Amino acid sequence: MDPLPLCPYPQSLVHAGRSVPFPAAIAVQGLEAANPTEAAARRTMEQLASMLPGVPCTLGGDAAYCIRFIDDVSVLHPEGYVLTSDETGITVAAGTPAGRFYGAQTVYQLLTGVFHAGRFLRFDAAVAARTAAARRAVPVLRIEDEPRYAVRSFMADVGRAPFSVPLLKRLVRILAHLKLNTLHLHLNDDELCGFRFAHLPIGRENPFALDAAALTELVAYARGYHVAILPEIESWGHVHSFTYHYPHLRGAAGQYGGSSFGIGEPTYALLEKVYDEIVPCLETVAAVHLGLDEALWAVLPGEENRGHTPENMVGRLHDILMRVGARHGKNLSMHIWADHGGRPVPAALRDRIVVQPWGYAEQSIPEIITKMQRYGGAGKPPVMLGAGASWIRVHGDYEATRAWCAEGAVHPNVLGVTLCLWGTNDVAGRLITAYAGADCAWSPATPAHVPGPAPVESLRNALDQQMRQWQILFPEADPAAINADRGPEVELGRYVWPPRAGEAVAPTADYFPEE
Repeated sequence: MDPLPLCPYPQSLVHAGRSVPFPAAIAVQGLEAANPTEAAARRTMEQLASMLPGVPCTLGGDAAYCIRFIDDVSVLHPEGYVLTSDETGITVAAGTPAGRFYGAQTVYQLLTGVFHAGRFLRFDAAVAARTAAARRAVPVLRIEDEPRYAVRSFMADVGRAPFSVPLLKRLVRILAHLKLNTLHLHLNDDELCGFRFAHLPIGRENPFALDAAALTELVAYARGYHVAILPEIESWGHVHSFTYHYPHLRGAAGQYGGSSFGIGEPTYALLEKVYDEIVPCLETVAAVHLGLDEALWAVLPGEENRGHTPENMVGRLHDILMRVGARHGKNLSMHIWADHGGRPVPAALRDRIVVQPWGYAEQSIPEIITKMQRYGGAGKPPVMLGAGASWIRVHGDYEATRAWCAEGAVHPNVLGVTLCLWGTNDVAGRLITAYAGADCAWSPATPAHVPGPAPVESLRNALDQQMRQWQILFPEADPAAINADRGPEVELGRYVWPPRAGEAVAPTADYFPEE
């Protein structure tokens, strides 16, 4: 572990071998108050000031030690930045507001880490380390940084557990600080629908569902932090919260129970209405995930001889989504899960539909390597990586994420990675999934995976300790604050703790038709 606990760790960090005393006062220059694209970076600097008691930190001030943000077109990557720390202060150079924002996150972690280092080394046996921390010396260094993956996403499973608007906004702020740039909302599943439709009965039974106004507001709020909202609208399997209202459209059980749509024109007509309410909430350029995993094939009565196949279904859904996007002035791209055997995609659409294989556990790493050999490569269709953890990982996980990111780094067709948190709204308890996963997604050249329980346990303990220190220095990630925004903990559509333990959040989670 590096003595500078930066997360995600920069692509290149070069120490000069010396340091300077922590400044008595700090000025912040280069972030214009009238520029809305710099607002999030300004808020970061205001938060920094609140974490440095006794050290005046003024936006626009004239202290000798200055944090300067400059526009530098020589920094070519749209999310890249160059940070230099020397005797006069810290300079962040970037070509875009996103680059300056990410540089601001590194400044925040660097200075709060140095200022408060002594409290985290009080039991360290190395007297020299404690003494150095007590002096609060700011290292002289140079960072050249940019992300490996263009899309660095975290998934909230709104289709199985409620995520309040305050929790989603807090999650946006946490993700942005960790340089993750997409919040994937898994809006519906067998247990719940997390979106309340205005012109359809779907979602009205869920007291916690987002309506169109709330989703639109969240999309705008997230953009202010350089985070995109990517909705997932399950459109074949995992659709019991839909077929609960339209039982005549249920074709079969899902691969693990629940419901799969029966395929036919009535199903396509309903899905167009579904997309028609969600798509207007999105940005002008947006991605939409349609799921399509873990379903069993069936066609609706009367549709048997109309040429329906899984491959044809993918093409029809793409046509519908593009039509809805055009109707609302949106430039959309379509994502789907790869499913266990690989989802068939029409040849004409293979470069236009993003396919996402997945795996969520350390024991899946051999399978992950095999999947990357299949899906990764020059000239192959675009791919997103499905990483993260399921609800059965009660403390979160990141080993599969590490493998995905390392294996995918050499393939030009890999767009990015999703850190999934399936089945639960226990963000605070599983935060290591996002914290350690963000490091892998930004810079996959993290410590190599070493087989055997002892090295894995040691790395896990070190990362847990580092994350807890980060949570102290970044109060947005305070577990108590996260849980206060969350409300009741829910897993797979049911409350976890008394007095409502085991009770369904909505009737969709409590009813499954017999086969």
